[in-house]
Amino acid sequence: MAATIVFSSLLVSIPINELENVYDSRNLRSIGLNVLVELDRDGDLGRLIAQRNWTELSRRISIMLPLGVSYNLTVYNEEGKEVNSLPISGGGVLGEDIVSIQYLVVERTNLRFYVVRLQLAWVR
Repeated sequence: MAATIVFSSLLVSIPINELENVYDSRNLRSIGLNVLVELDRDGDLGRLIAQRNWTELSRRISIMLPLGVSYNLTVYNEEGKEVNSLPISGGGVLGEDIVSIQYLVVERTNLRFYVVRLQLAWVR
């Protein structure tokens, strides 16, 4: 009977440990960086920033992020001033474990530089 109890407790604890790994901040950092790189692949990220098309940028990020991830995105110009006039966010309020990713973007038409800061958190 003792062996059955120990074995059962191991079976129950394995899914909990796997769930904890899903919420790992390293995974979230990797996901966020992949989203920014993919958006910038054809220069779309710089083009959307130059056009100040915050709605489309927010829509694309929301599509690319997995369910259960909330985000805030802030764009800064070369002087470090905030560029986006509207909040670019989705998925609700950020949780306690926030991952912040900074990414340098070059707008290819006018050769302007922007720093994009993407903050991500798992919604629990």
